[in-house]
Amino acid sequence: MLNASLNMLLTIVDRGKGDGVAQLLQQEGVLAHFIALGNGTADQGLLSLLGLKDTAKDVVFSFMERSTAVKALRKLSYALDIDLPGRGIAFILPLSSVGGSQTKQYLTGQNAPEPQTEEGKPMYNAQPETPSHDLIITIVNRGFTDLVMEAALPAGARGGTVLHARGAGSRDAAQFLGITIQPEKEMVLILTPHDKKVPIMQAITRGAGLNSEGKGIVFSLPVTDVMGVARMMEEQTEQ
Repeated sequence: MLNASLNMLLTIVDRGKGDGVAQLLQQEGVLAHFIALGNGTADQGLLSLLGLKDTAKDVVFSFMERSTAVKALRKLSYALDIDLPGRGIAFILPLSSVGGSQTKQYLTGQNAPEPQTEEGKPMYNAQPETPSHDLIITIVNRGFTDLVMEAALPAGARGGTVLHARGAGSRDAAQFLGITIQPEKEMVLILTPHDKKVPIMQAITRGAGLNSEGKGIVFSLPVTDVMGVARMMEEQTEQ
């Protein structure tokens, strides 16, 4: 059942507020959280319109079952007024699979029953047929996030969040692909309505893909529920 499937609640708030998000979610029994440091990226006019003064962000990754994720999203809305300008954004991504029953038990804080799958064998989750939104993720060489956004904005993107990362891969893979894997990378997260996903991904691939100086790799994940800035962005686009 979809309600029992494992989901990730991703919350983006101003720097320093991530711990508060984790504490609120712990009251709902959510135990597994990972907080990354990021930066918002959008044109200054849009940032001003949305009331986003601080572009330094905390990105909170939290794991829970579907029914808990919906309740947690509502709790964030009530406690943080996340639908108001400048308060942040939160959305739910269904996970297609997890690495065995013990992994799911760890992420959801459940007491371990008898394992139902071989350890290390993925456990698959039910997926929604048509997501309301998609999260487009682009991994690009450090310093080339502007290249990504310059391609994405004219195609319909309204902004994004940048996470700092580092590539890790074998020398053989780097030679085969003709790209350098090891140097520092940046991840650009762009949340978009489902019908805008394809043109945005195509634009990023053309402008910031593997054939560009940024050597970008782009992929997407389905999003089922959204609260916060994305809803306002969607309304402005419609207007």
